[in-house]
Amino acid sequence: MIRRRKQKAAFQLSMGFIIGLIFAVILLTLSIMWIRGVFDQFGSMTDDLTQNAKANLATTFDNSQTNFDVSPAAYKMDPSHSVKLSAGVKNDDDNAEMHTYILRVFPATADASILDAEGCSDPSDIETCPTLKDDMLRWVTYSKYADSIKPNDKGYWDISIGFPQDVKKGNYVLDVVACADSDWASCSRTSPDKWGRTKQLTITAK
Repeated sequence: MIRRRKQKAAFQLSMGFIIGLIFAVILLTLSIMWIRGVFDQFGSMTDDLTQNAKANLATTFDNSQTNFDVSPAAYKMDPSHSVKLSAGVKNDDDNAEMHTYILRVFPATADASILDAEGCSDPSDIETCPTLKDDMLRWVTYSKYADSIKPNDKGYWDISIGFPQDVKKGNYVLDVVACADSDWASCSRTSPDKWGRTKQLTITAK
C-alpha cells in the first residue's frame, strides 16, 4: 500500500514537472517571437531610397550637364528614424581620363529656432554651435574611401542619416561635396579639386 502511494506521488511529481516544462517552452517561444517583432519594428524604421535615388541620378547625368548630385535633396522623418539615400558623380572629364572621387558631408545650418535653442553665439554660423555640429556629424554615415570612375562612367555613394529620439523638430541642412583625385581630409567646400557644385541636403525632423 505504502509502495503504491510512493509510486503515485512520484508519478504526480513527474507529471507536474512535465507540465511545468511545457509551459516554460511555450513562454520561451512567445518571448522569442516578441523579441523578433521588436527587432523587425526597429528594422522598418530605416527608409532605403537608394534604388530610386541612383536611378534618378543616372537620369539627371544622362540628360543634363550636371556631374555631381544628391537624391533626394530633401526628406522628412520622425525621431528615432533613419533614411538611406545616394550621391553620385559622373566623370565627364574633357580629357577622357579616369579619376578617383571621394565624398564628404558637412553640417551647414539648421532652423533659427534650433540654433537659438542650442545657444549658438552666432545663429547664422553653425561653426559657433560645436555641440549641434558634432551631433549632425554623428547622425551621418557614408563611405570615406575613394572610388575610381572611368571616363563617361558614373559612381554612387550611399548616405545614411539617423535621428535620435530627442532630436529637436525642424530642418537640418548638410553640404555634400565630391572631390577628384583627393583624400577625404583635404576635400572641402572650397577645394580646388572639388567636382561640380556643393549640394545641399535638407533633412526635416517632424
